[in-house]
Amino acid sequence: MDEKRKRSDETNLDLCLKTPTQDEPINKVQTLEEAMNFELKHGHVDPNVDLKKSRRIMSNRLSAQRSRIRKIEYTAELEKKVKELEDTIAWARSEIENVKDSKKKLMLENKMLQAQLDIVTDKSNLRIAQTQELKLELKELAKTQEIGGQSSNFYESESIAEIDMDQYLNFDAMNFYPPRIDDL
Repeated sequence: MDEKRKRSDETNLDLCLKTPTQDEPINKVQTLEEAMNFELKHGHVDPNVDLKKSRRIMSNRLSAQRSRIRKIEYTAELEKKVKELEDTIAWARSEIENVKDSKKKLMLENKMLQAQLDIVTDKSNLRIAQTQELKLELKELAKTQEIGGQSSNFYESESIAEIDMDQYLNFDAMNFYPPRIDDL
């Protein structure tokens, strides 16, 4: 137990740790020989400890140092990834809001266009029905003129069957408003 306390109480090597955001490497890792030379020069080695034990202690210190460096590098990398993901999430949230707004606008526009289409379809159907009624009425009038013997000069030149009924209706295809009864 005392040996473990002594190890933790032993002087640490001067580490040249730097923040991970700097361009230089995080740490200059010493080799075992460099660390031993440093300890001998600065007098941090206990003269009562043999060389083999001293080398093992130094090797353990260097291993712990490398482990701390790896941990710092890993933590820095994770922090960088977290920042990137937070930025991506913020961007995605704004994009989602933009898409939701666009969807609402498009749905409103779709409803308006559907209503317009329904109105145009209804007018078109009404127009078709009125055209059919007028065609039938025109045919009946033509038959009554033939039966009654009243035929105009125009109808004498051609037979009623050859005349295109739509020609006499004068409907504009783009005008969806039906003629008023007063105008007939």
